[in-house]
Amino acid sequence: MTKTAVVIGATGLVGSALLEQLLADESWDKVRVFGRKHSGLQAAKLEEHIVDFANIEDWQQLIQGRSLFICIGTTLSQAGSKAAMRAIDLDLPLRFANYARRNQVEDCLLISSLFANAKSPSHYLRIKGQLEHQLTFLGFKHLMVFRPGPLLGERKQVRFSEQVVAAMQPVFSASLSPLRRWRGIEAEQLAVTMLRYANTPPAEASLVIQGEALFSAR
Repeated sequence: MTKTAVVIGATGLVGSALLEQLLADESWDKVRVFGRKHSGLQAAKLEEHIVDFANIEDWQQLIQGRSLFICIGTTLSQAGSKAAMRAIDLDLPLRFANYARRNQVEDCLLISSLFANAKSPSHYLRIKGQLEHQLTFLGFKHLMVFRPGPLLGERKQVRFSEQVVAAMQPVFSASLSPLRRWRGIEAEQLAVTMLRYANTPPAEASLVIQGEALFSAR
């Protein structure tokens, strides 16, 4: 049986690293990517679809595969408003996941955030928590939620807050530091962890992976 990965957010920091690893992993026969622009990569098993996410229903039949990787996300400054941010970080991935499940996609792997909580006073963390919560009702065989701290790596658009966090990593990473939970993770490391779980799903139907589990081998 053909093993196909479905990816949204493949041009982002983690998504691009994950895409490269999926293409290099021989256990995946096809990698089906949906986005607003090309990834810039070429491979025999890469199938890219440049789409209008506002009209998912027009091409939803293409959302088929074994596992869905949700790597899409934005910031308030990039989105321009809280409503626009919600549309990108919650509404879009939830609609996409709904169609994926209708098309019998078995597993869902989501990049969320440290401290995600549907009742958080933080708009960003509340959206992430709401997405986590609503995905649990779609009936995926396995729902794997990854809650990283700050994401480290070279972005096309520099984020000042992440530059500050990156500079403080020695403090956050100290083994006895009370701030260790804020330790950042390299995008490539997070992609490695996601692919490891995708290749060997957990026994649990729903699992949150955070803290040291993001860094340790299973």
